[in-house]
Amino acid sequence: MSKERNGKKKSDSHDKTAPSKSTKEKRKDKIAKRIDKENERRRLDT
Repeated sequence: MSKERNGKKKSDSHDKTAPSKSTKEKRKDKIAKRIDKENERRRLDT
């Protein structure tokens, strides 16, 4: 039983690392989108 628990714990930590990467990517996308919006606004202003 303890062996199974250990395996589960290992997979849990592995699952945690995957989403953290996706959040980083999401953050990048958010920043890129904001930059695009600002650029569009500048183009409309001029």
